[in-house]
Amino acid sequence: MGRLHGAGRHVLMRQAKRGGYMETLLKATELAQIMGCSNRYIKMLAKDGRLPSRKAVNDKNRPVLLFPLSELSPDLQHKYLAQHKVEVLSAEATHSEPQAMDNFTVDEREEIQFWLDILSEWQQYREKYTRGSKAQADEKYVCLCAKAHPDKVFSIDILYRKQRALRNKNFAGLLDKRGKSRKGKSSIPEVIWQAFLSFYLDEAQHPIKKCWEYTKMWARQEQPELVADIPCYTTFSRHVKSDVLAAVKTLGREGEKAFSDRCAPYIRRTYEDMQSNDWWIADNHTFDIISQDENGKNHRLYLTAFFDARGGIFTGCYVTLNPSSQATLIALRKGILKYGIPKNIYVDNGREFLTFDIGGLGHRQKKPKNGNAPYNPPPVFTRLGIKMTNAIVRNAKAKIIERRFRDVKDHLSRLFETYTGGNAVERPERLKKVLKKGGVATDAELTAIVDELLEHYFNEAPYGGAVATDRGKPRMQVYRENLLEKRTTSAEELALMLMRSARPQKVGRRGVHLDIGGARIDYWNDEFVFNYLGQTVYFRYDPENLAEVRVYDLDDRYIMTVPTDNTAVLSYEATKEEVQAAMSATRRMAKITKEAMQSSVLPGIGSRTALELVLSEAGRNKQARAESPLPEPKVIALQRPDEQPLLKAIGEDYLPDLGRMARNAKLRNGGNEDGENI
Repeated sequence: MGRLHGAGRHVLMRQAKRGGYMETLLKATELAQIMGCSNRYIKMLAKDGRLPSRKAVNDKNRPVLLFPLSELSPDLQHKYLAQHKVEVLSAEATHSEPQAMDNFTVDEREEIQFWLDILSEWQQYREKYTRGSKAQADEKYVCLCAKAHPDKVFSIDILYRKQRALRNKNFAGLLDKRGKSRKGKSSIPEVIWQAFLSFYLDEAQHPIKKCWEYTKMWARQEQPELVADIPCYTTFSRHVKSDVLAAVKTLGREGEKAFSDRCAPYIRRTYEDMQSNDWWIADNHTFDIISQDENGKNHRLYLTAFFDARGGIFTGCYVTLNPSSQATLIALRKGILKYGIPKNIYVDNGREFLTFDIGGLGHRQKKPKNGNAPYNPPPVFTRLGIKMTNAIVRNAKAKIIERRFRDVKDHLSRLFETYTGGNAVERPERLKKVLKKGGVATDAELTAIVDELLEHYFNEAPYGGAVATDRGKPRMQVYRENLLEKRTTSAEELALMLMRSARPQKVGRRGVHLDIGGARIDYWNDEFVFNYLGQTVYFRYDPENLAEVRVYDLDDRYIMTVPTDNTAVLSYEATKEEVQAAMSATRRMAKITKEAMQSSVLPGIGSRTALELVLSEAGRNKQARAESPLPEPKVIALQRPDEQPLLKAIGEDYLPDLGRMARNAKLRNGGNEDGENI
């Protein structure tokens, strides 16, 4: 039995008994809808013979009445076709292909095979039955099947129906579809389900019950006619588990990052064509171990490590108090001295890697405001011929070294009594007692154990990487077998290439300076300051030896090595000897400059030579002007000052009598006109 698609999806299609073509058959409910009457009236017309009908069995093995569309009146046919927009199947229409066995589930295939065996056995039984008619044989066989398979239902009608389905190669007709007619269907209206998913597929991650409540609130406002059709909460919960795909749920409720990490296809890296030292991967790891420093303080140390992607070994490792760019260089130096220089380094976007003088700033490089990018000295990776690649930000699939750090946690950190676990849930109960008892390993002990285990335990463990042919071999053996080229250098040259770089700065009167550890160190000598005062240079330095720096110009040409000289830096409590030494240092530069100046001028030219030359030139000009005076102008206009004094002169009659003013002042102060006090 098949169903039409589109608007005619409820039309039952059956094979007509004559003509060899597919004919459209209508159910009583469909015909009643076209005629505008009840189902009961349709059945009464069919019973009276006023409507042509046929008896058939539906999907549920129940008898139904079907009405051929071609035998209805023309007006009913046109009305049906107008309502459902169904095209009349042509006489040339062929049978649909039987459904392939691989379209059925395992249980369904087993049930089909069961009925195939029963039907084959039934036909053999009928042929061998000689004690009566075939009908008696059928009744006898049904009784035998009921005893042999009490969990199945058997009847003569079922056998004939199954046999007819087999003859038509309708394997679906061999299945028991009772209770399965609504499987995969939902009683939730489509618009209500979409509204529910709008709340459910949200990164706020509302609980299912709250999404159900929000959906009902929405329906009361927007679709009040559907409120009565909203099923209970358990229906929504069941359909969320069965109908919402895991990828859709992850993307909607957890976002694109979680979807990319757990659901989206990823790029698989190939390792078969990779050689050892082609790619080193670097990262930092926090030890889940409490250790003790030299002052007796408990803390947790870090591991900065480089890891070879092909062989799976740790190449350069350094235990440090804090991950930093200097710790990265120390770990890299240890790895290069032992295993050679890698071609590529794969790191994350941490500051310890994205530093202007190590790997370069990468995406952290800021655009210059004036459009002119500042000069950056060549970083360490560039000087070593190493190409740096940065992982995508917040990419869970970025670095395989993180899986090796998991091995460090499980197979190294757990060996210590002061193992802390990765979080509060993993923390051992014994930790407090161990710390109280004082059985804490020192930093030196932990560092020695880490170096020993990484080199001779982890690097010798069986290889379990992506290359199947190498699995089971020791990792160090895999590394050596695939090391076709090793780039090496001497310890002295490596130390030179691993030097840190300072940013460009102008040479001042005290040379160049390095601010480190909250202090300023000056690097200068007389020759350097004299030749490069005011010019812009940069220098390289070794953080473990700050006694001198190597100075370069902005074309990366080596100039000279300049020592530190803080002799001229004095405190107010400096002694007389310290002051004399400082003054001597400052005078030494003046002396050198004076000598250089004297060697640059002619001995006969003194300090007054220029004045004498100017006065001599002025005398010659004066004599020349007297001999050849310039002509006077023909019109002379006098210019008078136009100004008025603020204090104007007045006559003697208006001058004050100063003597009288003095006598009046004495009288006011208690004296007489003769100046005596009264």
